[in-house]
Parts: sequence; C-alpha cells; structure tokens
Amino acid sequence: MRFFRKTLFWVIALAVIGGAFYFINRQVEEKKVVEEIKKRLFPFESGDIAEFQIIRGSESIFLRKEGGDWFLESPLRVLADKEAVQKLLEAVINAKFEATLFETQSEEKLKEMGISGKDNLSVTFKIASGLVKTIIFGDRNPTMNLGFAILKDDPRIFRLTADIRAEVDKTVYDLRDKTALSFEPLKSKGFEIKWLDGKSITVEHPSEGKWHIVKPKEAVANAIKVTELLYKIKNSKVKAFIDESPKDLTSYGLSKPTLKITIIGENGKQTELHIGEKDKKQRGMFAKRGDAQNIFLLEEDFMVEIPKNIEELEETEIDKKAEIRN
Repeated sequence: MRFFRKTLFWVIALAVIGGAFYFINRQVEEKKVVEEIKKRLFPFESGDIAEFQIIRGSESIFLRKEGGDWFLESPLRVLADKEAVQKLLEAVINAKFEATLFETQSEEKLKEMGISGKDNLSVTFKIASGLVKTIIFGDRNPTMNLGFAILKDDPRIFRLTADIRAEVDKTVYDLRDKTALSFEPLKSKGFEIKWLDGKSITVEHPSEGKWHIVKPKEAVANAIKVTELLYKIKNSKVKAFIDESPKDLTSYGLSKPTLKITIIGENGKQTELHIGEKDKKQRGMFAKRGDAQNIFLLEEDFMVEIPKNIEELEETEIDKKAEIRN
C-alpha cells in the first residue's frame, strides 16, 4: 500500500513538474514569437498589397494588382512577371530589422547612413484598406552584408540585411513579364510553322496524345517530339525589349518574317510569334507577337530546333518500336 502511495505521489509530482516545464517553454516560445513580430517592418502580409511604387532617384516604377495578375502601370502599361513581383513582396514584407541603431533621426545621422538625398532607393506599399507604408534605404555597411533604412513617419533608423534592399532594387525588365508566347501546349488544337522560303508544316491535335501532320502531307506526328517543340516555344523568354512602338518593321526583318509560328488554342483562338533578323551585337533574334506592336529579342539559338521538314516531327518505325518496348 505504501509503495502504491509513493508511486502515485511521484507520478503526480512528475506530471506537475512536466506541466510546469511545458507552461514555461510555451511562455518562452510565445515571447519569442512576440519579439519576432515586433521586429517586422510592416504590419501586413504580402498578399494584402494592392499596389506599390519603387523610386530610384528620378526613376519611378509603379505596379498595381488586378485580380490575380500584376501590371506595370508606369513607365509603361504591360503585364508584370507574377513570380518576380511575389518574390519581391514576400522578401520585403516578411523582412525583419537586425537592430534599431537610433531611436530618433537627425540630418547628421541620416547623412551618415546614406539615407538623405534625392538619389535614395525607396518603395511604397499600399493595401486595399488604404494603409500606406514607405521604406527608404540608405548605404550598406563596410562589410556590405548589412544596410540602413528608415520607415516614413517612424523616427527610428534601422539596420537590416542588405538582401532586402537588393530585392527592391529592380528594373522594369526585372519586373516585366518576359513570356515570348503564352499558351498551353497540351491544350492547343494545333500549330503551323511557316518559313520565309515557303516551307511550312501544319499539325493538328484531334485528341489527347494524338498529333497529326496535315501539311505538306498527311502523316502521324511523334507526340514526344511535338510536345518538346511546343514547350521549347512556350518556355522561351524575352532577352531584351527593343522597341515599344516601331515605326518600321523592315529594319528588324519583321515586315517579312523569317519564321512565323501560329498556335491554335483550346478555344480556337490563334496566337502568332514572328521571328525576324539576327541582332549580331546583342546575339539574339528580333521578334514580335502577331497581336502586339512591341519588338523584343529572343536568344539566337531559338530557331535551332524549329523544324523545316515534316521528317523532324514524323513518327518513324524506330519510334514505334521504342514505344512498344516501353
């Protein structure tokens, strides 16, 4: 009986001690969370941002969210690179400052930190509720791994990692959508490849996994070769933006394109990509979409794997035997 009482006593004692440790650990963890929240620069999440503006000296880049997409509004109205914008927002909005260097600002301190002046880098965020927050970046420290910044309407001067500034220090090219031709390869109903010398290939997609060559002659297309080709086109990115409003396409070789690729979408809508002459200086190919004015540059090897003859896409006996073995 005594043994049972002693055992029960120690069980209860251990439970109480364990509970006390759990309570203490929980308090410690909660305190850490509170401290981490206090170190955050912004009182909202990246998903709350409705628009933001980056100012670098006299240069200004303004972006606004519309539905699920982001658009550059200034210096020009174009679709933004959603992934690049999201990466910027998450890196900056979730950022925490390393330390508060000074509780109050002065012209002398701001100048010392490289924050005063007209050439500063800043970004202003606005959320749907109307709340606006601006961060202004200064210089980096001698080791270049940390930097200085202030929040508008906040008297403190912060020290934070230099990576935060690097995420904000983006150009229009960095934030602009660089998709050469937007389409879903496996959902397309077909495509046409047309060369300036008159050679052309037309392929139809009558059912899932089935691709048929219909011009210049009827033949069965190899599904793997076709899929690889379409994804090569889809995944091609703009190397540089050349001219937003060209007056003459001739100088780019686009009045009579060397290559014209037409994709027929799931809904029957056609999208075109025109390829012109080579830009030897920038080592790329001039190009434009059929429904757009602007001219951009693609990598010079873009046309390497674009077929000129149906034999490059046609299903062969070797392909059939390999498919049977697999």
